[in-house]
Amino acid sequence: MEEQNQRPSAPPTLAASFAVVDVETTGLRFDRDQILQIAVVLQDWTAHPTSVWSTYVRPSQFWSRDLGPQHVHGISRRKLIFAPTTAQAMRKFAQLTSGRILVAHNAEFDTKFLQAAALESHIDLNWAGVLCTLKLSRKLDPKREQTHKLSTLCEKYGVVLDQAHHAEHDARATAEVLPHLLSAHGVTDAESLQPFIGS
Repeated sequence: MEEQNQRPSAPPTLAASFAVVDVETTGLRFDRDQILQIAVVLQDWTAHPTSVWSTYVRPSQFWSRDLGPQHVHGISRRKLIFAPTTAQAMRKFAQLTSGRILVAHNAEFDTKFLQAAALESHIDLNWAGVLCTLKLSRKLDPKREQTHKLSTLCEKYGVVLDQAHHAEHDARATAEVLPHLLSAHGVTDAESLQPFIGS
């Protein structure tokens, strides 16, 4: 029996480029709260990133803005003073993710914040689709007998998650989990990947 923490082999026939992302925010409402940190891991099929970018983001109304659950994300006002604005960060983010499949754990949450920030900053996002690792994991457990938190998946697949709720650490971990989930679903080429891609 194959051990769960072994790295899946890379199917040679899939030409897909992923942008694995994570955001930390001031709260849960994309129409009211703001992004405080963004991370992007660029990679192909393998779990080896070709590029990693992350930044803190200085929200609008900086000095009066409630930073939300700092005990969870650990982002203090001091870390944000010299951070780029939302517009500056989103311009870089849009450039990095253009033409790629956006991947996130609970992608609906991340994409709503990213789309709201892009809209506010008058920036176009050009993704090749959206892939959610939370949904991929849940599809493997139709009776919902397991939990599917990122930390649980990391433990299951032998992936190190050094600091949960830190955008770069979460994005790196999600990028490593992704090939395991695709392998478990029998995804071997671009065609078999398509049913899992959302807009």
